[in-house]
Amino acid sequence: MSKERKTAQVHAVAKAMELLEALLARRAPMSLQELSAAVGHPKSTVYALLSTLREHAMVEQRADGRYALGVRLFECGCAVSAGWDVSRVARPYLELLSERTGGSAFLSILEGNHVISFDQCTGGAGVQVVPEIGSRLPLHATSQGKLLLAYLPAGEARKRLSDAGLAPYTPHTLTDAEVLLAGLEHIRQDGFAVEDGEYKIGLRSVSAPVRDSTGAVRYALGLVGLFRRVQSEEFRAATEETARQAALLSAALGWREAQR
Repeated sequence: MSKERKTAQVHAVAKAMELLEALLARRAPMSLQELSAAVGHPKSTVYALLSTLREHAMVEQRADGRYALGVRLFECGCAVSAGWDVSRVARPYLELLSERTGGSAFLSILEGNHVISFDQCTGGAGVQVVPEIGSRLPLHATSQGKLLLAYLPAGEARKRLSDAGLAPYTPHTLTDAEVLLAGLEHIRQDGFAVEDGEYKIGLRSVSAPVRDSTGAVRYALGLVGLFRRVQSEEFRAATEETARQAALLSAALGWREAQR
């Protein structure tokens, strides 16, 4: 292959990346003319590049003719995110949350019709509650489960609850799907979810959303302990600290509040 041919290929890749960057910056579909103006290349060149990117699902063309980022980029992003050591990034926030509240902090992720806590930090004083790391926990009876449900599309949240079932773990467990689903909007508005003895008698927990660089809620940062009442000043302070540390962890993972 000639040196000239290699150089031309590099230029083509650079131009294609400019198109992807333009779409990423706009965060909305763009027309051929808009993309041409954004990158400063002729429409014929931009069209040829877009056609190639479409073949590889890096961009997609909408019904109105405008172009948007494609599903393949999403798959690539997921692969990159999966390679991050989230626990390593989250460790300081888990430790600080536990230290400031005296409870046990945990980090959870949605897995099928359950939620799994995959990291935790337990305080060093008094009677401690050790989160069930690696166990499949119910969506409807835990703060982390309800929190992650709240950020799913309504139809998907309903299906997951239906598939999982609504077992009554304690007399306080809410087993009415419609009431649960109606409460998800309040969780999104409040920015946190609460469990009040619904999974195990005497335990109370709170979870807040952790976002990735795209703004998607990927994890729940939570706190569990032997709090006397969810209406207490102690629990209110714990809720505020949980939300604060979840926001800081989101920023560490690349999320910027100004992006919203």
